[in-house]
Amino acid sequence: MGKTKTVKQLWALAAGLILACVLALPAHAADYETLLGYLDRLQTVAEEYAASNSSEEQDPIRLMLSYTRVGEYNTAIWQLTAGARDPEFEQYVAQQAPEVAELQGTRSVTLPGGQNIDFSHMLAATELVYIGIPITGSWGGDCMQLAQSYLGQTSDVDGYKALMTQTFNIPDDGTRSSFGDEDLRADMDAVVLGSRISAGTRLADLMRDYYAYLTDYDRAYNFIGLSFGTIDTGRQSTFRQTVYDTLVNDTGMQLLLYINGLWQQDGWQLDPEAQPALQAASELLAEYLSGAVNGETVYTDVEVRMLTLAPEALIDALNALGESDAAQAAQGALTSADTAAGSTGGVDGVTEALRGGFDIRFFRALLLVLAGAAIVGMAVFFILFAVEQERGVRRRH
Repeated sequence: MGKTKTVKQLWALAAGLILACVLALPAHAADYETLLGYLDRLQTVAEEYAASNSSEEQDPIRLMLSYTRVGEYNTAIWQLTAGARDPEFEQYVAQQAPEVAELQGTRSVTLPGGQNIDFSHMLAATELVYIGIPITGSWGGDCMQLAQSYLGQTSDVDGYKALMTQTFNIPDDGTRSSFGDEDLRADMDAVVLGSRISAGTRLADLMRDYYAYLTDYDRAYNFIGLSFGTIDTGRQSTFRQTVYDTLVNDTGMQLLLYINGLWQQDGWQLDPEAQPALQAASELLAEYLSGAVNGETVYTDVEVRMLTLAPEALIDALNALGESDAAQAAQGALTSADTAAGSTGGVDGVTEALRGGFDIRFFRALLLVLAGAAIVGMAVFFILFAVEQERGVRRRH
């Protein structure tokens, strides 16, 4: 009887170990205020870390926003544009404030007004906006993904729009749509918040103030002004074309489209087969924005419009990816183009990481699987050992 009880206890121990392994996986259910608390703590830790590394000038805001990027927000294109994450800073955070790891991978979060937002997407896009690459990681990237999800299913803009209305801006946490309502809010908020960050800004306080009394009208109005300047959104055809032209003329988007096979090296231009799908996606966005501000004219100071990836940074990025022919094509096409709006943005020293093909998402997932397998294996070993002991006792009696 005593041995049987021991076996049951070991089974219970094994179950507990397996449960502990599952619970050790990142949780992503923190509420809004808790997340802002973590964000504030992370910024304090980033400031301490930057101050203690006086030999190298580091931006605490970049450190904290990069820290939150995991999975799909830490792929080659993200590392190329936003920069590689700092592993030493991650170790420092793990020692000083391990609880803030909750910020990594948190998706659907309910805002004070009751709406949901893709929090991870918003933070990742905010980083790109902050460094001067506002379209690629936000609305432009989502337009591309929406276009990709329907590519080849019809042949003209109207046909694509009819298909895309089934999923564009629908209530969704990312499981049914590539451009649902949570993504749309994240895109607009990232542009607005990113444009308001400066040295010394407490990001949690900025978000708390921004979201306190936010309306769809205010969100869209500010986003339109920052992205497209003063414009009459009631002139539908003109506004739709402006949104589309802004998308395809952005050098950051050209890089993203090229990597995803939607931009041609020959002539450095959008693939004609992708054009109607991408235009349809951008027109749906334009129509939503126009409706959100009641077709009004948006007035803004043109000097605060979002900047774009500098042409030389695009060329450097293509070379870093080993696409020298594409880099030459881009250079030839952009040399004669008007680049007056070009600004900051660069490769940020990640060429070797890209060539090595390192994927931190896969690496972390592999570690978790191996750790889980080791724990389960140990539990099974002890159970089998106890069972054999029990059988031995029975044979001796």
